[in-house]
Amino acid sequence: MHPSVYMIEKELIEHKLITRLPLFVALCCLVLFVGLMFNTQSQHDIFFQMQVQGDISDIHQAFARDLNALLFAIAGSLSLLLTTFYFPKTLRKERQEGSAMFWRSMPVSNHLTHAVKLSVGLIITPLLFALVVLFADALLWLMQAFSDKQLALLVEQQSLLYVMTNWLAFFFRMLLVSLVLLPLVMMALAISQVVNSPILVMFVGGYAIKWLSLALFGSDWISQFLALIVSLPVSVLFGPNPFNAITEAPVLSLAIYIAIGVLAYFTSIRLNRTEDVTWRNLFQR
Repeated sequence: MHPSVYMIEKELIEHKLITRLPLFVALCCLVLFVGLMFNTQSQHDIFFQMQVQGDISDIHQAFARDLNALLFAIAGSLSLLLTTFYFPKTLRKERQEGSAMFWRSMPVSNHLTHAVKLSVGLIITPLLFALVVLFADALLWLMQAFSDKQLALLVEQQSLLYVMTNWLAFFFRMLLVSLVLLPLVMMALAISQVVNSPILVMFVGGYAIKWLSLALFGSDWISQFLALIVSLPVSVLFGPNPFNAITEAPVLSLAIYIAIGVLAYFTSIRLNRTEDVTWRNLFQR
């Protein structure tokens, strides 16, 4: 079996929150579903029952869209939060515990090590929360299919086809979030090998660069650039059209953002090769 499989398994074991948090959310959805299925009064209190014949009204469809948007927002926010806290500590944790030396003795390249960590944080984590969305939509479909009265807020959960397409839509949106988050992730990986609190360093450093640029150059271009790269993943996640945030961003800013990500990647690779990690060692041949 390929070493990456064992490495992914190791990451999931060492960072248990990646699997336990989606499982906890799914369990909460199941408890809520059981409570609603066996309590008709709760169904009446939470949902508007349909008392009309003919076409579904616009207000019913709006409520249904809001319910699905709420599922997207909760699952997407938790996935983004886990990713944010996973990358700054994964390489640092290995170095502190000494397991980094073990992996250096194995026939595993630094590029494979980074690929595994990127896969866990940017693909597996969103996939697990996409499965939570699938599970929640399936429960809503069961409620709509087997409830004594049709519930107006679940009008869109009337078919398994919608359940599957809604799951795929969420997963692909999260993959797009991961794509725009990639340069920031690479910066977190690189900085985490040098300092103990990379998130704090990135936060304080961003503000310092912002105010220094205003003082030295008298321009807020860097401030606008920092605001863009921080808001880009959030705009992709919560925007009506996830592609709008990318297409509306300045091309030059996106090019600089990508260049920073590439530079951060090779910096992280270089740092991961050395045992005594300092910025000084980074520039030594």
